[in-house]
Amino acid sequence: MSDWSVPHEGVSLTKGRLTRAGLILATLALLAILIVSYGPDNANSVHVGPAQVASSGVRTDSAPADSSFGALTLGVSDSPGTICAYDLASCAAGVGESRVTLSADAGGSGFLAWPNVQVAFVIETTDYDGVYDPSAGDPGTDPCVGTQGYLCEESNGVPFFVAHAQDIANAISAANPHSHVSFAMVDYFASLDQFDDGDGDEYHVDIQQFVQSQDFGATVTSTFQAQVLGGGYVYSDSDMSDNQLHSSVITAMYGTIIGSGLTWSNDTHHVIVWMGSTCPRDPSCIENYCVSASDYAGEAGCAQSPSCEPSYQFLDGSSPKCEGWVRSQDGNVNDSIAQLAKTAPSCTDSIGGVCTVDAIDLWTTPTDPLSKGWPTGRANGGPGGSAVVTNVQHVLLAGCDIAAATGGTWDGPSFFTCPNGQEGTLQYVPHGPATKPNLNNPTLLIAFREIGFGPVLETQVAAGSNRPIFTFVPFGHIAFAPDLQPTQECQRRGIDLKGCGTPKEYLENGVHFLGWNWSTNKSQNTMFIGDSWTASFNVMATGGPFSTVPLHACITPECKAAGSTAVNGFYSSASFVPFTNNSITTESFPLALITIQLTPALGPATAPPPPPPPAPPGFPVVAPSALPVVQQIGIGNNVGVANISLQAASAGFLGAGFVRVQLKNKPVAMRVAAKSGTVSSKFDAASKQGGGGVGRFE
Repeated sequence: MSDWSVPHEGVSLTKGRLTRAGLILATLALLAILIVSYGPDNANSVHVGPAQVASSGVRTDSAPADSSFGALTLGVSDSPGTICAYDLASCAAGVGESRVTLSADAGGSGFLAWPNVQVAFVIETTDYDGVYDPSAGDPGTDPCVGTQGYLCEESNGVPFFVAHAQDIANAISAANPHSHVSFAMVDYFASLDQFDDGDGDEYHVDIQQFVQSQDFGATVTSTFQAQVLGGGYVYSDSDMSDNQLHSSVITAMYGTIIGSGLTWSNDTHHVIVWMGSTCPRDPSCIENYCVSASDYAGEAGCAQSPSCEPSYQFLDGSSPKCEGWVRSQDGNVNDSIAQLAKTAPSCTDSIGGVCTVDAIDLWTTPTDPLSKGWPTGRANGGPGGSAVVTNVQHVLLAGCDIAAATGGTWDGPSFFTCPNGQEGTLQYVPHGPATKPNLNNPTLLIAFREIGFGPVLETQVAAGSNRPIFTFVPFGHIAFAPDLQPTQECQRRGIDLKGCGTPKEYLENGVHFLGWNWSTNKSQNTMFIGDSWTASFNVMATGGPFSTVPLHACITPECKAAGSTAVNGFYSSASFVPFTNNSITTESFPLALITIQLTPALGPATAPPPPPPPAPPGFPVVAPSALPVVQQIGIGNNVGVANISLQAASAGFLGAGFVRVQLKNKPVAMRVAAKSGTVSSKFDAASKQGGGGVGRFE
């Protein structure tokens, strides 16, 4: 029912006539109705949630609405909650813009979350890893070959992996029952330098397509074992003329991370599991070959292994020369394997935003300083020698470092503990004959089962996707102010983070909206438990309705009840990949309202004009009877209601956008013929013509 259909206080409807005082009061009532309809600041605003002061420091005198039905708690508020239309400041609100503040909180307590995971195994195949070929006839100076037919403390790591590939995949899947895990595989060992005769590959892809867990064992057998190991467990011509203390692990890890020949998928978290026993070619991992059983141990200049990994030509680009391990060695901070795991597109586009590297150092001669495989009689060599201890520490610390730098796990010989406290659990298992190796290694199976998917799994709430995480879409005649003045703030455990995402303006399908990410660094565009985000900017109103209206496009039940909805499919939302499922989730921001006032076109109503002067005296008229004189309408006269249209007047007041009362009484002038001389009538005129006058008494 319209307000105009009900008489308001001050309107006198008596006997169908409206008094002057009643008209004035009715006009004041109209003005009151306008004020109630447009409302003072927040008069009719309905906001959900407690009042608060935004963390950005913007005072929110209208309480923010919030939404906590998803992974993020979303809020939106506007201050002030009432503005003038058209960016003016001449209405009762006195301001033409409002400051909007969006907020998103990732909660304060942890929960378990499980993504889809792709695991790429990077398997080293140096002779001590378990693939030594005794038929090559090159035992070097290893003291055990002559007595047992295989190397001293040769690990059975590679034979075990081949024989139990399916058990390994099953164990990893069973340890992560809520994740869908698939597997691929790469192998390598050649370094192609003065300690390597050129056998083998620096980077070789065995399983390109990530296969389902139940298919991994059979695929390893048909690819790696059949094609690389010749159907058995020996790498042909792998002997003591090949590198054994360092390898092309940097090249192999580089190719795996960038996905050369692999099919990394963006909707999964990427994990690399490295298994081996050598050092990368890096300045922090120099190996002394003079104390080894290598064929090259007695040559001049054997003391130091190379410290620079040559550039390698992959299918889709080259690696940098001297790529570092966990730190750059060429001055470019991005040129290391640890940094590549955070910046490569295949890693930043994964659910976790990084590639996690889990390292397993096999228990074998290069990782055991007391092994008999270190020949005696060498300077600082032999079991327990200082040069031997240094070599072993380099190998084991390299594994610890890459795992720690990428958020992965490490496992190795049980006598060693990484600087971060991760303890080795592996026990030594003898290899056995080359053609019939020992295929059991219980602690190695446990190490595979306990690989980590990264610390992100326990605390990550929302990861960025291929669209902005946060968007704001104005609704109706709400628009962005010309001077947007955007600010944003990202906090982790109460500390401001650098690189907080700045808004970007979008225009799609005719819809103008703003979009933000948590971070401008794609690899860090992920919110964790306890993270909070706020963004503020200015809006204005470009038209009506001049009442309380939705501030933005949103689709919650409260939004729909208030009349808001999506605009051409767009609405204010948070769009992200949660760890509770593996697809992009979109949550609508909650309802927020704002009141729009219309600025009056003219000033306030003026006082009525003074009454007109008294009518002049009439001219004398000779007539049988007095003529009726039209009565002037004075201020105090009652006028029939039919003579004034209240509805029309009201519509006029509203249409003009103001209320103004001005009464002006115009005197009704009587037209009187005044002639000089004797005033006569048609009766006299007739007598002058002769005959009787018209109606004249004789």
